Amino acid sequence: MCLIAFLGLLAPRVILLLCWLFNSAFVLAPFAGFGVPNPLIPLLGLVLLPTTTLGYCWAVAGFGGLSSFSGVLVVAVGLAIDLGLIGNGRGAARRS
Repeated sequence: MCLIAFLGLLAPRVILLLCWLFNSAFVLAPFAGFGVPNPLIPLLGLVLLPTTTLGYCWAVAGFGGLSSFSGVLVVAVGLAIDLGLIGNGRGAARRS
């Protein structure tokens, strides 16, 4: 699981698609309780915030969702990566 999480930081869209293809419950089950059709939110997450979506799926599968500190931390780090606060985001382009 840690190897998949590490690869998810390198190519989150690819890992999310592979997880969806080989284990669709990992991606679809966390979003089952929402009021919109089930595949819509993961598809939007794949396009807009892939690391956050992957982190949320991992938090639900491994840490019991957002009710634990570890789950919130995983989602927060994923959101920070997607927003470019961690890694090579827009801040790196402004410095050079």
